[in-house]
Amino acid sequence: MRRIRAFLMVAAVTAAAGTMFAGSAQAAPERVTGANCDALYRTHKDDGYFRAFDAVDCRELLGAASGNDSNWVDGTGPFTGSDNDKATSVLNTGTYAGGVNNVLLYQGAQGGSNGVGCLAHGELYVDDLRDNTFTGGANANNKISRHVWSSSCTNPWT
Repeated sequence: MRRIRAFLMVAAVTAAAGTMFAGSAQAAPERVTGANCDALYRTHKDDGYFRAFDAVDCRELLGAASGNDSNWVDGTGPFTGSDNDKATSVLNTGTYAGGVNNVLLYQGAQGGSNGVGCLAHGELYVDDLRDNTFTGGANANNKISRHVWSSSCTNPWT
């Protein structure tokens, strides 16, 4: 009888310890990808703008445009020389005139293009351009030199 009680006691302690350790072995929740981009999208939804940021997750705003800017290198328009080749995340919260709601993003300033990527209206944002490439194969991070609103979407980024 003593052996049975001892066995039951050891089994109960082992079961309790297993339950206790199993609860603490759960994985920590992952960081929500694009949490800041998502919050900014909800704040500015449908306001008609494209925004570019100098850091991942839509941080450090470079500029915002409700229209096209065909040359981020020059000193005019919503994006100017210091914004060229600096975007690391982008956000699309708008529709341009006539229902044009995709943003084509180009590597290379006006007059030349080494590739294109697209931020579709339904995609909302790209929180880290290091995960995307232009049609020419170049990584998109820190390589955008102009943008144009479009009804088509060539090389959609996610």
